[in-house]
Amino acid sequence: MTIIIQAQNISKWYGKVIGLNNFSLTVESGITGIVGPNGAGKSTFFKLLTGNIKVNAGQLKVLDQQPWRNPAQLSQIGFCPDYDFLPGELDGREYLRFVGGLHGMKGPKLKGRIDEVLNVVGMTKDAERQMGGYSKGMRQRTKIAGSLLHDPRLLLLDEPLTGTDPVVRKELIDLIRDLNKVHGHDVIVSSHVLHEIERMTHMVALIYKGRAVASGNISEIRSLMSDHPHNIVIEGGGMVDLAKVLVSKPFTVSVELNPDRKRLMVKVDRPEQFFDSVPLLVEESRCQLERVESLDDDLESVFRYLVGW
Repeated sequence: MTIIIQAQNISKWYGKVIGLNNFSLTVESGITGIVGPNGAGKSTFFKLLTGNIKVNAGQLKVLDQQPWRNPAQLSQIGFCPDYDFLPGELDGREYLRFVGGLHGMKGPKLKGRIDEVLNVVGMTKDAERQMGGYSKGMRQRTKIAGSLLHDPRLLLLDEPLTGTDPVVRKELIDLIRDLNKVHGHDVIVSSHVLHEIERMTHMVALIYKGRAVASGNISEIRSLMSDHPHNIVIEGGGMVDLAKVLVSKPFTVSVELNPDRKRLMVKVDRPEQFFDSVPLLVEESRCQLERVESLDDDLESVFRYLVGW
Protein backbone atom coordinates (compact mmCIF):
# COMPACT_ATOMS: atom_id res chain seq x y z
CA MET A 1 0.00 0.00 0.00
CA THR A 2 1.14 3.57 -0.73
CA ILE A 3 1.80 5.83 2.27
CA ILE A 4 -0.10 9.10 1.86
CA ILE A 5 0.41 10.63 5.33
CA GLN A 6 3.48 10.33 7.54
CA ALA A 7 3.36 12.17 10.88
CA GLN A 8 6.34 11.67 13.17
CA ASN A 9 6.15 13.05 16.72
CA ILE A 10 4.35 16.19 15.62
CA SER A 11 3.07 18.73 18.15
CA LYS A 12 0.92 21.78 17.72
CA TRP A 13 0.04 24.23 20.44
CA TYR A 14 -1.81 27.51 20.65
CA GLY A 15 -0.24 29.41 23.50
CA LYS A 16 -0.85 27.18 26.51
CA VAL A 17 -3.43 25.03 24.70
CA ILE A 18 -2.09 21.81 23.14
CA GLY A 19 -3.80 20.68 19.92
CA LEU A 20 -1.58 17.69 19.17
CA ASN A 21 1.05 16.30 21.49
CA ASN A 22 3.89 14.11 20.17
CA PHE A 23 1.47 12.70 17.62
CA SER A 24 2.63 9.92 15.27
CA LEU A 25 0.56 8.30 12.54
CA THR A 26 1.07 6.61 9.18
CA VAL A 27 -1.89 6.58 6.77
CA GLU A 28 -1.95 4.34 3.72
CA SER A 29 -4.10 4.60 0.61
CA GLY A 30 -7.78 3.73 0.90
CA ILE A 31 -10.22 5.03 3.51
CA THR A 32 -8.93 5.83 6.98
CA GLY A 33 -11.12 6.92 9.87
CA ILE A 34 -9.86 9.44 12.42
CA VAL A 35 -11.87 8.82 15.56
CA GLY A 36 -12.03 10.75 18.81
CA PRO A 37 -14.27 12.85 21.03
CA ASN A 38 -14.78 16.55 20.42
CA GLY A 39 -11.59 18.42 21.24
CA ALA A 40 -9.35 15.40 20.69
CA GLY A 41 -7.31 17.13 17.96
CA LYS A 42 -8.99 15.89 14.78
CA SER A 43 -9.61 19.34 13.25
CA THR A 44 -6.11 20.49 14.20
CA PHE A 45 -4.71 17.48 12.35
CA PHE A 46 -6.70 18.36 9.23
CA LYS A 47 -5.53 21.98 9.35
CA LEU A 48 -1.94 20.74 9.46
CA LEU A 49 -2.55 18.41 6.50
CA THR A 50 -3.86 21.28 4.37
CA GLY A 51 -1.00 23.62 5.34
CA ASN A 52 -3.29 26.13 7.08
CA ILE A 53 -1.15 25.91 10.20
CA LYS A 54 2.41 24.80 10.86
CA VAL A 55 3.64 22.11 13.23
CA ASN A 56 5.61 23.40 16.21
CA ALA A 57 7.65 20.20 16.42
CA GLY A 58 8.10 16.96 14.51
CA GLN A 59 7.90 16.03 10.84
CA LEU A 60 4.79 15.88 8.65
CA LYS A 61 4.52 14.75 5.05
CA VAL A 62 1.39 14.65 2.92
CA LEU A 63 1.67 12.81 -0.40
CA ASP A 64 5.44 12.83 0.19
CA GLN A 65 5.60 16.62 0.55
CA GLN A 66 5.61 19.07 3.44
CA PRO A 67 2.23 20.87 3.44
CA TRP A 68 3.30 24.15 5.09
CA ARG A 69 3.82 26.96 2.53
CA ASN A 70 3.18 24.54 -0.31
CA PRO A 71 0.09 25.91 -2.11
CA ALA A 72 0.77 23.84 -5.22
CA GLN A 73 0.02 20.71 -3.21
CA LEU A 74 -3.56 21.87 -2.65
CA SER A 75 -4.35 20.77 -6.21
CA GLN A 76 -4.03 17.20 -4.89
CA ILE A 77 -6.16 17.72 -1.77
CA GLY A 78 -9.90 18.23 -1.39
CA PHE A 79 -11.11 19.47 2.00
CA CYS A 80 -14.65 19.37 3.37
CA PRO A 81 -14.66 21.21 6.74
CA ASP A 82 -16.98 20.42 9.62
CA TYR A 83 -18.59 23.88 9.72
CA ASP A 84 -21.39 25.09 7.44
CA PHE A 85 -20.21 27.89 5.14
CA LEU A 86 -22.53 27.62 2.12
CA PRO A 87 -24.10 30.98 1.12
CA GLY A 88 -27.86 30.59 1.17
CA GLU A 89 -28.54 33.02 -1.69
CA LEU A 90 -26.59 30.93 -4.24
CA ASP A 91 -27.85 27.77 -5.85
CA GLY A 92 -25.71 24.64 -5.85
CA ARG A 93 -24.43 25.07 -9.38
CA GLU A 94 -23.50 28.72 -8.80
CA TYR A 95 -21.54 27.71 -5.72
CA LEU A 96 -19.62 25.06 -7.64
CA ARG A 97 -18.81 27.57 -10.41
CA PHE A 98 -17.34 29.84 -7.73
CA VAL A 99 -15.28 26.98 -6.27
CA GLY A 100 -14.09 26.01 -9.74
CA GLY A 101 -12.93 29.57 -10.35
CA LEU A 102 -10.78 29.38 -7.22
CA HIS A 103 -9.05 26.37 -8.78
CA GLY A 104 -8.53 28.18 -12.10
CA MET A 105 -11.18 26.10 -13.86
CA LYS A 106 -13.45 27.71 -16.45
CA GLY A 107 -15.48 27.24 -19.59
CA PRO A 108 -16.73 23.89 -20.88
CA LYS A 109 -14.24 21.98 -18.72
CA LEU A 110 -15.67 23.49 -15.55
CA LYS A 111 -19.26 22.95 -16.67
CA GLY A 112 -18.58 19.33 -17.49
CA ARG A 113 -16.86 18.71 -14.18
CA ILE A 114 -19.71 20.34 -12.26
CA ASP A 115 -22.14 17.97 -13.96
CA GLU A 116 -19.91 15.05 -13.02
CA VAL A 117 -19.60 15.85 -9.31
CA LEU A 118 -23.28 16.69 -8.97
CA ASN A 119 -24.05 13.25 -10.33
CA VAL A 120 -21.50 11.61 -8.01
CA VAL A 121 -23.01 13.16 -4.86
CA GLY A 122 -26.63 12.78 -6.04
CA MET A 123 -27.46 16.50 -6.27
CA THR A 124 -28.17 16.94 -9.98
CA LYS A 125 -31.93 17.52 -9.65
CA ASP A 126 -31.50 20.08 -6.84
CA ALA A 127 -28.53 21.97 -8.28
CA GLU A 128 -30.62 24.98 -9.36
CA ARG A 129 -32.26 25.42 -5.95
CA GLN A 130 -30.97 28.10 -3.55
CA MET A 131 -28.83 26.49 -0.90
CA GLY A 132 -30.68 28.36 1.86
CA GLY A 133 -33.49 25.86 1.34
CA TYR A 134 -31.26 22.79 1.41
CA SER A 135 -31.59 20.14 4.11
CA LYS A 136 -28.54 19.25 6.22
CA GLY A 137 -27.88 16.20 4.07
CA MET A 138 -28.10 18.22 0.85
CA ARG A 139 -25.69 20.79 2.25
CA GLN A 140 -23.22 18.06 3.19
CA ARG A 141 -23.43 16.55 -0.29
CA THR A 142 -22.83 19.96 -1.86
CA LYS A 143 -19.81 20.57 0.38
CA ILE A 144 -18.39 17.21 -0.66
CA ALA A 145 -19.05 18.08 -4.31
CA GLY A 146 -17.00 21.25 -3.85
CA SER A 147 -14.10 19.28 -2.39
CA LEU A 148 -14.25 16.89 -5.38
CA LEU A 149 -14.45 19.49 -8.11
CA HIS A 150 -10.74 19.69 -8.98
CA ASP A 151 -10.43 15.87 -8.91
CA PRO A 152 -7.96 15.67 -6.02
CA ARG A 153 -6.09 12.52 -5.11
CA LEU A 154 -6.80 12.90 -1.37
CA LEU A 155 -10.10 13.88 0.26
CA LEU A 156 -10.23 15.15 3.85
CA LEU A 157 -13.76 14.96 5.25
CA ASP A 158 -14.09 16.52 8.70
CA GLU A 159 -17.17 15.22 10.58
CA PRO A 160 -19.29 14.89 7.38
CA LEU A 161 -22.14 13.06 9.15
CA THR A 162 -22.72 15.53 11.98
CA GLY A 163 -26.31 16.72 12.31
CA THR A 164 -27.81 14.34 9.76
CA ASP A 165 -30.61 11.87 10.38
CA PRO A 166 -30.05 8.06 10.24
CA VAL A 167 -31.26 7.70 6.64
CA VAL A 168 -28.98 10.49 5.39
CA ARG A 169 -26.07 9.10 7.40
CA LYS A 170 -26.37 5.75 5.66
CA GLU A 171 -26.51 7.48 2.27
CA LEU A 172 -23.42 9.56 3.07
CA ILE A 173 -21.55 6.50 4.33
CA ASP A 174 -22.31 4.72 1.05
CA LEU A 175 -21.17 7.81 -0.87
CA ILE A 176 -17.88 8.01 1.03
CA ARG A 177 -17.16 4.35 0.36
CA ASP A 178 -17.87 4.87 -3.35
CA LEU A 179 -15.53 7.88 -3.47
CA ASN A 180 -12.72 5.43 -2.83
CA LYS A 181 -13.87 2.19 -4.42
CA VAL A 182 -15.56 3.60 -7.51
CA HIS A 183 -13.90 6.97 -8.08
CA GLY A 184 -10.40 6.21 -6.80
CA HIS A 185 -9.92 8.92 -4.18
CA ASP A 186 -7.97 8.25 -1.00
CA VAL A 187 -10.16 9.41 1.89
CA ILE A 188 -9.47 10.46 5.46
CA VAL A 189 -12.71 10.97 7.35
CA SER A 190 -13.09 12.08 10.95
CA SER A 191 -15.90 11.41 13.38
CA HIS A 192 -16.64 11.19 17.09
CA VAL A 193 -19.23 8.47 16.38
CA LEU A 194 -17.22 5.27 16.31
CA HIS A 195 -19.69 2.80 14.81
CA GLU A 196 -20.17 5.09 11.79
CA ILE A 197 -16.47 4.96 10.96
CA GLU A 198 -16.57 1.18 11.37
CA ARG A 199 -19.23 1.04 8.63
CA MET A 200 -16.94 2.94 6.22
CA THR A 201 -13.56 1.32 6.77
CA HIS A 202 -11.51 -1.15 8.77
CA MET A 203 -8.54 1.24 9.01
CA VAL A 204 -8.77 3.64 11.94
CA ALA A 205 -6.72 5.91 14.16
CA LEU A 206 -8.01 6.65 17.64
CA ILE A 207 -7.13 10.13 18.92
CA TYR A 208 -7.52 11.29 22.50
CA LYS A 209 -6.21 14.52 24.04
CA GLY A 210 -3.94 15.20 21.06
CA ARG A 211 -2.36 11.75 20.93
CA ALA A 212 -2.84 8.77 18.65
CA VAL A 213 -3.66 6.10 21.23
CA ALA A 214 -3.98 3.34 18.61
CA SER A 215 -4.05 2.91 14.84
CA GLY A 216 -4.37 0.13 12.31
CA ASN A 217 -6.95 -2.45 11.34
CA ILE A 218 -9.93 -2.58 13.68
CA SER A 219 -9.28 -6.27 14.35
CA GLU A 220 -5.69 -5.44 15.36
CA ILE A 221 -6.87 -2.71 17.68
CA ARG A 222 -9.40 -5.06 19.24
CA SER A 223 -6.55 -7.46 19.95
CA LEU A 224 -5.13 -4.84 22.32
CA MET A 225 -8.02 -5.81 24.59
CA SER A 226 -7.04 -9.49 24.73
CA ASP A 227 -6.28 -9.29 28.46
CA HIS A 228 -9.20 -6.98 29.22
CA PRO A 229 -12.29 -8.61 30.77
CA HIS A 230 -15.11 -9.16 28.29
CA ASN A 231 -18.78 -9.35 29.14
CA ILE A 232 -20.38 -12.15 27.13
CA VAL A 233 -24.07 -12.95 26.76
CA ILE A 234 -25.02 -16.62 26.36
CA GLU A 235 -28.61 -17.71 25.69
CA GLY A 236 -30.25 -21.09 25.18
CA GLY A 237 -31.23 -24.25 27.03
CA GLY A 238 -29.27 -25.88 29.81
CA MET A 239 -27.83 -22.62 31.11
CA VAL A 240 -27.72 -23.86 34.70
CA ASP A 241 -25.46 -26.75 33.73
CA LEU A 242 -23.32 -24.46 31.59
CA ALA A 243 -22.93 -22.05 34.51
CA LYS A 244 -21.66 -24.89 36.70
CA VAL A 245 -19.04 -25.76 34.08
CA LEU A 246 -18.00 -22.15 33.52
CA VAL A 247 -17.28 -21.37 37.18
CA SER A 248 -14.57 -24.04 37.12
CA LYS A 249 -12.71 -22.57 34.15
CA PRO A 250 -9.57 -20.45 34.67
CA PHE A 251 -10.68 -17.75 32.21
CA THR A 252 -13.98 -17.11 34.01
CA VAL A 253 -14.15 -14.04 36.26
CA SER A 254 -17.85 -14.22 37.11
CA VAL A 255 -21.11 -15.86 36.03
CA GLU A 256 -24.59 -14.39 36.46
CA LEU A 257 -27.70 -16.43 35.66
CA ASN A 258 -30.92 -14.63 34.71
CA PRO A 259 -34.07 -15.46 36.71
CA ASP A 260 -35.58 -17.19 33.66
CA ARG A 261 -32.52 -19.48 33.56
CA LYS A 262 -32.26 -19.06 29.80
CA ARG A 263 -29.53 -16.43 29.78
CA LEU A 264 -26.05 -16.11 31.26
CA MET A 265 -23.86 -13.04 31.64
CA VAL A 266 -20.26 -14.23 31.80
CA LYS A 267 -17.20 -12.09 32.44
CA VAL A 268 -13.94 -13.61 31.14
CA ASP A 269 -10.39 -12.28 31.28
CA ARG A 270 -9.15 -14.32 28.30
CA PRO A 271 -11.82 -13.95 25.63
CA GLU A 272 -9.92 -15.79 22.92
CA GLN A 273 -9.50 -18.81 25.19
CA PHE A 274 -13.20 -18.70 26.04
CA PHE A 275 -14.32 -18.67 22.41
CA ASP A 276 -11.89 -21.46 21.54
CA SER A 277 -13.40 -23.51 24.38
CA VAL A 278 -17.05 -23.07 23.37
CA PRO A 279 -17.37 -26.49 21.62
CA LEU A 280 -15.91 -28.23 24.68
CA LEU A 281 -18.17 -26.23 27.00
CA VAL A 282 -21.21 -27.37 25.03
CA GLU A 283 -20.06 -30.98 25.08
CA GLU A 284 -19.30 -30.91 28.80
CA SER A 285 -22.53 -29.19 29.88
CA ARG A 286 -24.79 -30.61 27.14
CA CYS A 287 -26.39 -27.18 26.74
CA GLN A 288 -28.15 -25.94 23.60
CA LEU A 289 -26.72 -22.59 22.52
CA GLU A 290 -28.87 -20.03 20.71
CA ARG A 291 -26.69 -16.95 21.13
CA VAL A 292 -23.11 -16.18 22.17
CA GLU A 293 -22.10 -12.54 21.87
CA SER A 294 -19.38 -10.37 23.40
CA LEU A 295 -20.70 -6.99 24.50
CA ASP A 296 -17.15 -5.58 24.42
CA ASP A 297 -16.14 -6.60 20.91
CA ASP A 298 -16.91 -3.35 19.10
CA LEU A 299 -14.89 -0.24 18.37
CA GLU A 300 -16.74 1.79 20.99
CA SER A 301 -15.64 -0.57 23.75
CA VAL A 302 -12.08 -0.70 22.45
CA PHE A 303 -11.86 3.08 22.51
CA ARG A 304 -13.27 3.34 26.03
CA TYR A 305 -10.83 0.73 27.24
CA LEU A 306 -7.78 2.30 25.61
CA VAL A 307 -8.40 5.80 26.92
CA GLY A 308 -9.89 4.81 30.24
CA TRP A 309 -13.40 6.16 29.69
